[in-house]
Amino acid sequence: MKQKTDYGHFDDARSEFVITDPLTPVPWINYLGNTRLAAFISQQAGGLAWHIEPQQRRLTRYHSLPAPGDRPGFYVYVRDEDKGTVWNPHFAPTCQRLDAYECRHGLGYSQFAGERDGVRVGVRYFIPPGDDVMLWDVTVENRGSAAKTLTLASYVEFSILEFMRELYWCYLKNHIGFEFHPGENWIQYNYHVFEAPFTPAIFFACTRPVDGFDCSRDTFCGRGGSLERPAMDLTGSQLPGGGHGCGSLGVKLKLAPGRSERFAFLLGVADDWEAAARLKARIDVDTAFAALQTYWRGKTDVFQVATGDAHFDRCVNVWSPLNCQVTLERTRDLSTDHVGVDGLRFRDTMQDALAGATFNPEFAAGRIRLVLSSQARDGSGNFSFYPFERKLRVNLEPVRCDNAVWPIMSVANLVNETGDLSFFEERLPYRDGGEASVYEHILVGLRHIDTRRGPTGLPTLFHADWNDGLAVFRDEHAESVMLGMQMVYAAGLFRDFARRLGREADAAWCEEMAAHYRTVCNSDAVWDGAWYRRLLLSNGMKLGTRQRAEGQIYLEPQVWAVISGIGDHDGRGRQAMDAVYERLNTARGLCICAPPYTGIPTPQDPLIGNAPGTGENGSIFCHANTWAIMAECLLGRGDRAYEYYRKMLPSVAAEEVGQEHWGREPYVFNSTVIGPAQKNDFGRGGISWLTGTATWMYIAATQYMLGIRPTVEGLRVTPCLPSHWRKVRVTRRFRGRSYAIDLGPTVLVDGRPLKGDAVVKGN
Repeated sequence: MKQKTDYGHFDDARSEFVITDPLTPVPWINYLGNTRLAAFISQQAGGLAWHIEPQQRRLTRYHSLPAPGDRPGFYVYVRDEDKGTVWNPHFAPTCQRLDAYECRHGLGYSQFAGERDGVRVGVRYFIPPGDDVMLWDVTVENRGSAAKTLTLASYVEFSILEFMRELYWCYLKNHIGFEFHPGENWIQYNYHVFEAPFTPAIFFACTRPVDGFDCSRDTFCGRGGSLERPAMDLTGSQLPGGGHGCGSLGVKLKLAPGRSERFAFLLGVADDWEAAARLKARIDVDTAFAALQTYWRGKTDVFQVATGDAHFDRCVNVWSPLNCQVTLERTRDLSTDHVGVDGLRFRDTMQDALAGATFNPEFAAGRIRLVLSSQARDGSGNFSFYPFERKLRVNLEPVRCDNAVWPIMSVANLVNETGDLSFFEERLPYRDGGEASVYEHILVGLRHIDTRRGPTGLPTLFHADWNDGLAVFRDEHAESVMLGMQMVYAAGLFRDFARRLGREADAAWCEEMAAHYRTVCNSDAVWDGAWYRRLLLSNGMKLGTRQRAEGQIYLEPQVWAVISGIGDHDGRGRQAMDAVYERLNTARGLCICAPPYTGIPTPQDPLIGNAPGTGENGSIFCHANTWAIMAECLLGRGDRAYEYYRKMLPSVAAEEVGQEHWGREPYVFNSTVIGPAQKNDFGRGGISWLTGTATWMYIAATQYMLGIRPTVEGLRVTPCLPSHWRKVRVTRRFRGRSYAIDLGPTVLVDGRPLKGDAVVKGN
C-alpha cells in the first residue's frame, strides 16, 4: 500500500507545511480570516472568500466539481513581455512549467514562491485580525543576468453574494456592476440585487498605481480564451450594467538584474464606501502581518508541549489549535467538500466550542450563546441554524436526539477554564420566544432527552443520535445506548455545577437520572456478554450484538461506558475496550463497527447508505476514535491510548501509507478514513478540516494523555503517558499566569513537586 510519492514536508521551526509539488491528490488548503472576513486557499491559489457567512455574503466564485477542479481563486499572472510567456507563481491556472515552486501554509497565511527564466515571484496571502481585507503581498525579483520587462496582473472572480441566486444568473446579472475608480485605484463591486439582505461595499485595490485593468471576466480571458490561456490585455473593460465581474489590476515593471519590487493587492469589504476608503488608507502590509503573528501566538502559547515525538508535539502546539479555531468558526459550512449552505450546526458547533474554550474562551463563549439561542423552549435543538440573517432561521429536520446532551460539556470546559461561574446566569433567548439563563437552557435540554424514554428506559432515537448512519434503519422509536451513557456523563457534570450554585433539587434529579441509566445500560438488554450493544430497535432486534451476522460490535458504547463510568460495574468497561482492541483495531485506527453491513438490516436485504468500509458503515470514524483515547487514559493504559492517538495523526498516516494514498492534507484531521472492507482504498483519508475530530483530539491529548485539566479551583494534573516517554515538559497559560509543568514519575510545577492529585491554583 505504501507509495513513495511525496508532495511536501513540515518546517517545524517556522510552523509551516511546505508543499513542493502543486499537483497534490486533492486541493490541500489553508484558511485565512478574522472571524468576519474569511477565505480558504489551496496549493494552487484556488479558493474563495466570504464575509461573516458564505450563503448570503459570498464574495468570490469557486467551482469544485468540474475538471479541472479547484478553480478559480486568487491569482497572480506574470507575462514576460520580451518572450510573450504567461505563467503563475502558484502554477495554476496556466499550469506552465516553473523552474522552482513552493507553497507554505502557515498560521493564518499562505505563501507562494514561483520562479521561471530568472524571475522569482513571491505572494503571501493573509487577512489581518483587525481589518476586513485580504492582502496579496507580492514581491518580484530579477535573478537573471539581463533586464526584464514584466506585466503582473491579479485575477479574482466575483460571485453574487447570495450564493443560491447564482442559479438565476440570467436575471440577476443586471443587478450588479463593476467599475474602476482611478481616484481610489480600485475596482468597485456595486451590489443592488432586488431584496438583498446585505449590500456591503466590496473593492479590489492595489497599493501602487496600476497600468491597466479589466472588470470583465470575458474580456480578461479574451474571445475563445480561458483562465488557462488568458488574453490579459488589460483593456480597461467595465461592467456598470452587470455581467461576469472580475478584479484584474495590472502592474508593468522594468527590472534590472538583481532588482526587486514589492506591492500588494487588496480585497476588502466594508459597510459603505466611506468606510472602505478609510480601510484601504490605513492598511500597512508589514504591520498587518505582524498583528496576525501576534494573534496566533496568543492562541498557540496557551499550551505548548515537548515530548520528543515530533508528530505529537507539532500537532498539539500548532496544527491542532489552527484546526480547532477554523472548525469553531466554520462548523461544517464551507470547504472544498462542503458547499456552504448549512449555516451553523447545533451539536457540531457546541462540540467545536469545547477545545476553543482552552485557547479562545471569548469566541467560544460567543458560539455557545449562538447555539443556545437557537434552542426551543421545550429544550429541543435543531439540525442547523442561521444566526447571521436578519431573522433567525433553523432547520428542524433531520431530528438528532442528542442535541441537548452536548452543551454542558462545552460550558463546563469554558467555566473551568475561566473560573467564571456567572456564565451560567447569563440570559439568552429561546428561538420560539422567551428567555432563560444558560443554566436553565442546559437543564431544559437534558430534561427534554430524559422525558423521551423508550420501553427499556433509554432515550429514543428519532432520526439518529451522534451516529448519523443509524438513520438508515428508519426506526424513530429505537433506543440509543450511546445517548443513555452520555446522559450519565452529562448528569455528573451538571450535578457538580448545580451544587456549586446552590441548586440541590436539580443535583438530586441528576443523581436519580444517572442511577436509572446506569442500571439500564448494565442490564441484560444492553450488555452483550463482552461489550455493550448499540441500538435497541422497536421490533425487538438489537444492533451491536454477537447474535447478528453484521454490525456485531460498535465503538461508541464501549468508549462512553468508560467515559461515563457505567463500565465501572464488574470491570465491564475494561472488558469492552479489550473487545474493541480485538475486533475493531486496524493499522489505521478503530473501525466504527464490524463487520460492516452488506445489507440493511440483514445481508439478505439491499444495502442502503454507505458502502462497506466507508462512512458510518465500518470506516475508521476518527471522531469516535478520540473517545477511545480518552477511555484508555481513564483505564490507566497509556500505551494503548498513545497507539490510538498516533494512528489518528494525519502526518503519521501520510508517512506510513504515503501522501499519494492518504490523499488529504497531512496537517489537519479528517472525519473518516476508509476501512479494510475496501481493500484497494483502505487507509485513504476522507473529509478534512471541518470535523469534530479536531476538537476532541485536542481534548484527548491535552486533558487526558497529558492530563492537564482545568477545574473551577485550578489546573488538575493527572497524566496518562506512554511508557517510553521519559521526560515531558508542558507550558500552560492559565488565568493570566504561565506554568512550567514537568510530567514524569514526579510531577513538577515551576520546579516544585506536585503532591498527589493536587490542583494548581490559577490567578
